[in-house]
Amino acid sequence: MNNPEINNSKRNNSSEEEIDLNKLFNSVGKGISNFFKGLFRVFFLFLDTVTANLKIIGLLIIIGGILGLAYTFIARPYYESRMTLGSVYYRGQFINNSILSLDLLCKEKNFNAIANILQIPKPKAANLKSIQIEPIVSPSTQLLIDLYKETEGNKRRLDSLILSTEDTTFQIKVQVFDTTALNGLDTSIVNYILKNKFVKKRIEIERVNLKSRKAKLIKESASLDTLKRSIALSYRMPAAGRSGTNNVILDDKGTNPIDIYREDLRFYDQIIKIDRLLYINSELEIIDPFIAYGKSVNGSKVKNTLIGLLAGLILALLLIIAKVINTGLTKMKLILKREDNL
Repeated sequence: MNNPEINNSKRNNSSEEEIDLNKLFNSVGKGISNFFKGLFRVFFLFLDTVTANLKIIGLLIIIGGILGLAYTFIARPYYESRMTLGSVYYRGQFINNSILSLDLLCKEKNFNAIANILQIPKPKAANLKSIQIEPIVSPSTQLLIDLYKETEGNKRRLDSLILSTEDTTFQIKVQVFDTTALNGLDTSIVNYILKNKFVKKRIEIERVNLKSRKAKLIKESASLDTLKRSIALSYRMPAAGRSGTNNVILDDKGTNPIDIYREDLRFYDQIIKIDRLLYINSELEIIDPFIAYGKSVNGSKVKNTLIGLLAGLILALLLIIAKVINTGLTKMKLILKREDNL
């Protein structure tokens, strides 16, 4: 038999669950509605604040444009150029300290010292703003460096790669106030680098090593020439007892003539490379000299004016946002006070 009290309790429980779900859905709907209402209120409050402060916004934009234009006349225009250097004896890192000392003198505006060091006139030295050195890394090497950086546990490999692939080609970047200061500046900087005692010592050592290696290669090549003559004589001898192979028996050892001729050609190529290095005297070679560009780095009148206008607009927007936040906080305080009074 069904107990009427049990049935009534079940009906009451189900009705209470339905009421709870309705309350939940209603509260969620009200929360979403209040969220979008709040967004609209903030948006319209922002528009009202902008409308009420149009004069201030316009004034800030105009002031920014005027300051940008004034910067063009106040700031001294400067120009940038790069010189590419190459070396077979040492790497760009070795001369970094020499270039750094020049840059420090430029920042200190010690033009007398710069003129004495570079052997240039003082007015020309006064037009130097900065001198910096930058290594040139090949795209393939940079790709490997980025790959090792992204992979954990490759610090040792990364350090080894950087040390072993450090390029001997580098750039010297200069900033000058007058492009005429670039005339002959590349030669002056190269001569200054070559006067460095460490650099001169390294160049001397490398040249001695190249000459020693050349002498050794010539000696080895002469030995191969003797061996080639012996092989040629063995081929001219009667072919009695010779097998049909390309091997020649000298001192009871099998010798392949093709390998000997290839080795001799390899020695010859190395001797030519050493002669080229010694002949061109490429301890420091100018690959690309400084080029004078007419466009200044610190921008034109139009560019600086536009930057000033944009800066004024950003400042005005920040001011509007600050006012909107202040208004919102004031309203929140009033609402909290009313709730406390109730």
